[in-house]
Amino acid sequence: MKRNLSNSHQKAHKTQVFLLCLLFLLCFFVFPVCAQSGDAVQALEQVAALIRGDRLAEAEKELTGVLRVAPDLPVALNLMGSVRAKQGRLVEAESLFLRAVRNDKNFTGARMNLVYLYLLKRAPDKAIPQLNEVLALEPENREAKVLLGDAYLAQNDLQKAEDNYLSVLDQKLDNPGALFGLAQISRSKGETREEMIYLNRVGTLIADSTATDFLYKFALEAMRVGLFDEAKSALERAVFLKPKEPSYQLALGIAWLRKTDLFTAEKVFRHVLALQPDNAQAQLHLGYVLLNQKKYAEARTWLEKSARPGSAVPEVFYYLGLVAQEQNDDAGAIVLFEKTVRQLPTYVHARIALGLSYMKLRNYVRARQELETAVKLDPNEPTAHYNLALLYARIKEPARAQEELKIIEQLKAKGASNGSGVVVLPPKSNP
Repeated sequence: MKRNLSNSHQKAHKTQVFLLCLLFLLCFFVFPVCAQSGDAVQALEQVAALIRGDRLAEAEKELTGVLRVAPDLPVALNLMGSVRAKQGRLVEAESLFLRAVRNDKNFTGARMNLVYLYLLKRAPDKAIPQLNEVLALEPENREAKVLLGDAYLAQNDLQKAEDNYLSVLDQKLDNPGALFGLAQISRSKGETREEMIYLNRVGTLIADSTATDFLYKFALEAMRVGLFDEAKSALERAVFLKPKEPSYQLALGIAWLRKTDLFTAEKVFRHVLALQPDNAQAQLHLGYVLLNQKKYAEARTWLEKSARPGSAVPEVFYYLGLVAQEQNDDAGAIVLFEKTVRQLPTYVHARIALGLSYMKLRNYVRARQELETAVKLDPNEPTAHYNLALLYARIKEPARAQEELKIIEQLKAKGASNGSGVVVLPPKSNP
């Protein structure tokens, strides 16, 4: 279940994605040759360095002076657009990039900035014409070809996306962006084996990458298909490059969690909360880790913090219900489990836990209702059959209890767990 972030957090994250792409362009910033003196070029290179170093006030001051004298200078307009983008003022950034392109139709750097902006705003229809212009000027621009594939992929035009990615690779399989695009196409087609092959290849190519946003996106995709070691390696690299970025730290904690290393995951989630105290996902995941470590009081504290309106997911109420059960508060647990199943009626484990609490309180009618519903929702979940067998034994229906125990034995023969107790799965949300 993917967590619904607040609009402000979504906007901030999208802006950050664009800025990372923008910084990539600035690292390779080349000024057009059009009639600029050596002093002017040097001054603008210094401005680009200021932007890379996040010294935005100084950069803006320098650029304001340049644009006062030469208001239509494409390079200065592009740099000012970069400043506005880093400030999160994306509408102004777009206007400045467009002015730069209008004043110099051959200025591919400004066009590429527009492309990143349009892809960020989920407007691939606007990105595609800009990319075609770039490729008309620079037919061998591999980055533009990859982005054109990304734009077509965003439009769900898989064939055109695939054609662009393959044109970049040219039988060499050496471009992580193109391979990553092909992996996403494979996922769209349900070709899991092909997706994993592409992602494995990407993982071997990005060990020394400095593109932190790409490392992050790759890691999320790798975790989605169970490549947790590859995801962890990519995230460790991203965190090494940007140790104060909470989203990278959070994803790394989730990777450790998927590796079942609760101790390391706990340290990482606590570090995220030191960087960003109100991060609801970090609070949820830390609460989950503490619940598994049987530190119920502290688990409850963090889970309750994550359960605030607008950021809560059904899982948090399930976890809080489990804490209440462990603290012998089955009446309180029932309230929480019922809140969970109201939000997510198919949440099997919440229904099992709800049935167990009703059974403890001797409300066998409701216990039966919830446990039989759980079995219908997932006939292969041994925990549901186990608790239903207990219930049938308690309400004097031994034949039905024996039927449930036989089902458990059949499931165990297929490799299922023994079915006792409750199941505490990690949150399904991704950062």
